[in-house]
Amino acid sequence: MGQLMKIAVAAAFAATFALAACSTTSELPFDHAASGVKTIGLLTPGFPSGPTVSLASDVGQSFGLVGGLIDAGMESDRESKLSAILARQQFAAAGQFYQDLADALRRDGYTVVAVPHTRNNVDYMERYPGPTTAVDAYLDVVVRNYGYMAAGLGSSNPYRPFLLAQCRLVRASDSSVLMQDVIALNPLNGGTATAITLSPDPGFSFPSFEDIEAAPKKAADGVAGSFTQTTSTMGTLLK
Repeated sequence: MGQLMKIAVAAAFAATFALAACSTTSELPFDHAASGVKTIGLLTPGFPSGPTVSLASDVGQSFGLVGGLIDAGMESDRESKLSAILARQQFAAAGQFYQDLADALRRDGYTVVAVPHTRNNVDYMERYPGPTTAVDAYLDVVVRNYGYMAAGLGSSNPYRPFLLAQCRLVRASDSSVLMQDVIALNPLNGGTATAITLSPDPGFSFPSFEDIEAAPKKAADGVAGSFTQTTSTMGTLLK
């Protein structure tokens, strides 16, 4: 199988997997008063290996398999370039997201305890650390995708930050689920009825990918802003 074919198959599988996983993640509102949760064990979030740069509607899509392969190759190239931009800006995405989330929880009055964990995949944990007097609950967060998305070609469809994440709070004593939700920032086609939908900051809008390359600091700031919007929303869910 050629390299472009591998890229196309992998991209299609990843998109299908993410949609299927999120569609089975039902919403469960948090009852703070009844929970008694004051100290949260913040598990190392599930995080993708790099950013996504998605052009949702591209010219190549009109030309069948060959067009799809071209699109996949172009997307891979854009993602490599965005990764390099973030690296040059010394933007460590996973670490920044974790810090933003911890700060949001502290602002909302929680004591936060770091619980390092290595995940085998980007999904909720199958088992939690178990009962402990150190924390009341564990927060399990999975970022499935982040980066920039354009709904189509042309300046009327600019690249804007996007992020898809899911979060779950489980009681430390018995792993019962206390809160569960999905957050979609700038989702394609408006998202789904089961996800909390956030609008991206209008200050970070790029008519083309070349404009992202021409403004590396602004591009990194746009990603950072999407993290802050998402983690602040998670904090609000736990109020």
